[in-house]
Amino acid sequence: MDNRQLSRRSVMQMLATTMLGGSLLPLNAFARAGVINPSFNPADAPKPVYIPPGGGQKANISVNEIVFKLNKTQTSGNLGSAETILHPGFMGAVPHRHKNFDEVCRVLEGTLTIMVGEEIFTLQPGAWHLRPRGIVHSFWNSGKVPAKFIELYIPGGHEAYMQELTTLFAGGKTPKPEELDAVAKKHDIEFFWDQLPALLKKYKVHL
Repeated sequence: MDNRQLSRRSVMQMLATTMLGGSLLPLNAFARAGVINPSFNPADAPKPVYIPPGGGQKANISVNEIVFKLNKTQTSGNLGSAETILHPGFMGAVPHRHKNFDEVCRVLEGTLTIMVGEEIFTLQPGAWHLRPRGIVHSFWNSGKVPAKFIELYIPGGHEAYMQELTTLFAGGKTPKPEELDAVAKKHDIEFFWDQLPALLKKYKVHL
């Protein structure tokens, strides 16, 4: 363990010593212990971000709508997010996996079906779901109404892939598999096209 890291107990003991002694422990003692960063500049801290209702960068993937909310430059690299409306009869993603980030989904409206490995999950409004890195997954809407949901990318960065992906669909274009693969390869995405036909047939959805 990094010798600059303190346990909660150590920090509490340090604070108790300060209070009982009736004097302030020198600031540099906390700095040496790693409790504070003496070179921290408040001007470099992340800034608050406010996104009003309906705000964000809007784009489309086929007929489905996506609104980008937060990106990694706003969250110190920790998080990216988007809000998506996936229409009935559509698959949201070709089965794929990635090694360096997780995805969290929260359904707001409609029903979303998510596949992770061999498991199938049906998400109703209010449900949360984690798609962990390293496992092949996909999702689709085989319901009767649009599914609206929030996606969180942890750490951030996947939103850059999604933004580039929307450019392939600009103007109503339908990109070829090799075009999708080329963009995916840049962003830690590996598609499993061989799994696609069976899923489309079984759940009566399409890309």
